[in-house]
Amino acid sequence: MIKKIKISVPGCIGNVGSGFDCIGISVNLFNDFIFERSKYFSVSVSDPEIEKDERNLCLKVFRKTCMTLGENAPFVHISIRSSIPAGRGLGSSGTAVLAGAIAGFVFSNKRIEPAEILKIGKEFEGHLDDLAASLLGGLVIVAESSGRPVWKKIDIPEETKGVFFVSENPFRTEKARGVLPEKISLQDAVYNIPRACFLLAGFLEKNKELLCIGTDDRLHQVYRKKLYPHFEPLYESAIKAGAAGCCLSGAGPSVVAFCFSNPEKIVRAWEELIKTEKVKGHIRIFSLGGKTRWRIYKG
Repeated sequence: MIKKIKISVPGCIGNVGSGFDCIGISVNLFNDFIFERSKYFSVSVSDPEIEKDERNLCLKVFRKTCMTLGENAPFVHISIRSSIPAGRGLGSSGTAVLAGAIAGFVFSNKRIEPAEILKIGKEFEGHLDDLAASLLGGLVIVAESSGRPVWKKIDIPEETKGVFFVSENPFRTEKARGVLPEKISLQDAVYNIPRACFLLAGFLEKNKELLCIGTDDRLHQVYRKKLYPHFEPLYESAIKAGAAGCCLSGAGPSVVAFCFSNPEKIVRAWEELIKTEKVKGHIRIFSLGGKTRWRIYKG
């Protein structure tokens, strides 16, 4: 019988530049989840911003997954240790969704199938780019075909770094999605298609010019940046400091600048900007990559 499972899920950058809802990149920053059989459902958290009652997202996904698989969810205690701040565009909610779905499969004695995990996860997240990147690792292009997720994973050159401005204040993804128009022009669609191609080529070839073009966008970022006054100053400062590209992380409010060398130059430029513009947040450098891993305990 399954007694316990430990799951580590990396954060991610969703909506990478021109890759709205279809390109994500995992980040070597992990949230850790422990599911252990108990006498009743309970949750303990390290981040006070995360619910620790029946509203907890991870618990809801776990119970729904078991039900979807035709099983009664066993009582478990879920312990969540968070390194990824919630509501900042770094994929925190996606980690909870993935952990809950994986644990649901394990405690239901079902084989873990990535396509099924993503399919269940989309019911809660509404999109696949962040889930696929955090689950599979690296840069992931994801879509749906005949109602099922399909993806292509691409390994990013190891020396590629992400310099993150992590906003001090959280922002709800639902609100950031709410500013997007229901329809876009043919001109804007055509504008994004080649840029998404350049985005991939920029990473694979370590080509700064192509990557910079690839992080440009007219589908989501052009609207969301109006919510975040800090975006354009950070963008301009990063490019001037030698960044290969810069974009919102997920739906924001955090911002990421990509570089193939000397991330410290971007850090220094942003530190100076924060002082002069009084932008509230902190700066961190993360390597890109990392995928979901788990360990099962029987007893």
